[in-house]
Amino acid sequence: MYNILQPAHSGLMWLIVIMLVLSVVFSLIKFLNNDEKISTPLFKLYDYTKQLLYIQFILGVVLLFISPLVMYTSGFMKNEVLRFQGLEHPLMMLIAVGLVATGLFKSKTKTTSKEKNKMIFIFYSLALVIILLMVPWKTVLS
Repeated sequence: MYNILQPAHSGLMWLIVIMLVLSVVFSLIKFLNNDEKISTPLFKLYDYTKQLLYIQFILGVVLLFISPLVMYTSGFMKNEVLRFQGLEHPLMMLIAVGLVATGLFKSKTKTTSKEKNKMIFIFYSLALVIILLMVPWKTVLS
């Protein structure tokens, strides 16, 4: 099962990064242009990005329990690799998912399109930075 979920988790990461980059770029363009309305396809992009992040997080939680890289034994906090895989990566990804969900929710509560795009830009950008910083690039690129 691990041999199926881990490549799926890694592959989905690329799609999520692309969708987050597109969301950040489009929201920034819309914010700077003072567009009147967030278009339906653009809002769907924001929403699908959030939904894919949810799926990715669920895959990650399952991997947390079945991965041979995650061992909660004595001294795991002293081992940099084990600490990253078992604590830092999951915690920061949870924060990134929360930022995306919060940004989309806050954008819905704003009245003007400029404020909505600003909320999407801020929260999605923060999530993108966290995700890019916390991806285990050595593992992904090897």
